[in-house]
Amino acid sequence: MGHNCPGQYVQECDTETESVLDMLEQGWFDLSQNSVGALCARLATDCAAVQGATGTRLGTVLQGVSTMTLGVGLAMFYSWKMTLVSLLSVPCVMGGIYLEGYVNKRAERRERAALEQASRVATEAVLNVRTVHSLGVEESVLARYGAALAAAAARAAPGRRVRGPVYGVCVCAPTLGYAVSLAYAGYLIAREDLPYAYAILVSEALIYGAWMLAAALSFAPHFAGARRSGARIVRALRRRPRVATAPPPARTTTGVPPKATVALVGPSGCGKSTLLNLLMRSYDADSGSVSLDDKDIQRDLTLPRLRAQLGLVQQEPSLFSRTIQENIAYGDNSRDVPLDEIIEAAKQANVHSFVTGLPMGYATVLGSGSGSSLSGGQKQRLGIARALLRRPALLLLDEPTSALDAASEKTVQAALEAAAAERTTVIIAHRLATVRHADIICVIDKGVVAESGSHDELVRRRGLYWTLLQQQSPGATST
Repeated sequence: MGHNCPGQYVQECDTETESVLDMLEQGWFDLSQNSVGALCARLATDCAAVQGATGTRLGTVLQGVSTMTLGVGLAMFYSWKMTLVSLLSVPCVMGGIYLEGYVNKRAERRERAALEQASRVATEAVLNVRTVHSLGVEESVLARYGAALAAAAARAAPGRRVRGPVYGVCVCAPTLGYAVSLAYAGYLIAREDLPYAYAILVSEALIYGAWMLAAALSFAPHFAGARRSGARIVRALRRRPRVATAPPPARTTTGVPPKATVALVGPSGCGKSTLLNLLMRSYDADSGSVSLDDKDIQRDLTLPRLRAQLGLVQQEPSLFSRTIQENIAYGDNSRDVPLDEIIEAAKQANVHSFVTGLPMGYATVLGSGSGSSLSGGQKQRLGIARALLRRPALLLLDEPTSALDAASEKTVQAALEAAAAERTTVIIAHRLATVRHADIICVIDKGVVAESGSHDELVRRRGLYWTLLQQQSPGATST
């Protein structure tokens, strides 16, 4: 049982750290220092570094400290003069350890930053391996990774250069102290009648304690690293989500009737996705409010309660290396979803016939890389099924058909229209032809709702919507 404690502690530490990361706001992950590669590096190294200060190493340190303490106490009892002379080497040992810790702390900070950069390069390459192969940039990626590792090694060099001399001092100083104590013991025996047996007893007690302490101090770098890693873990565990670092679009005011379909359109970078992030509370508004059923989503609704009412379908749905049944069931983690409900959601998303045509049906395990074995339309319809399983009051669609071919777009569009018929739906779209039948079309420009209305109304106004429509399909009319 005792040998399992460190491993169990590290496992719990990993689990707690990851659970905190899962709860943090989207804005925190948008920071460059919190990229996927950097977070993977921290999860892999920090808890393992803490484990380096547990188990047998901790036992060795406790044994060394207790042996030295007992030895000094025993030696002081028999000859305090000889003991004090022997302890003159202790400041040398402590000073060396402090110097090593100071240098290592600075070097480790720079080394960690370089290692996180290397991890970032490796993670990006693995996640986008097809793109790397198609562009033929394998050598370039390897060169970047090698340069990052070389930078990490260079930044760790000062600590390694100090480590050797300091370790030598820590080992030699007790031995020098032993030699000095024996010389002084001869003086005490000759001049002050110190019993010979006492001199041997004191010297042996001190040297044995010093050797044990030196062995314990060899783990000092591990404990210093564990302390710094533990501090980072504690900071992460104490952090509470602050939903919001990005400012919302200015003066955006609009209302959405129940069970209506609202389309958000506009030029790239106008603020469409930011509005969706505000609805999901990926960010919080610095001013103004967002309400759902007359309830302020920041003040009146908790995050779990809000997001339980939302169903999101992204441009590129994220699928997991699990069965199709499990991927759809992820839409509702509050219960064990029966297969009948999963099939019903798949039928509504127009993907049931495709799934049943597979040899393993709903037990088919999707490949790694977000279901890389599926086509874009198939992944999109599985994403729709997962969202519909939640029975959301508000369906959010973020350019769900922009990356599909014409045939897949038609199939997915039919599934979306069926899903939107029973609930309030907000669609972000770049291609205006896909949202012309929406109840309300809001044209966003520089964070402002420039105009809103139905397709026919906006075409008659000859405003920004009409301009965008002409750019995409010249000669388009309201019909």
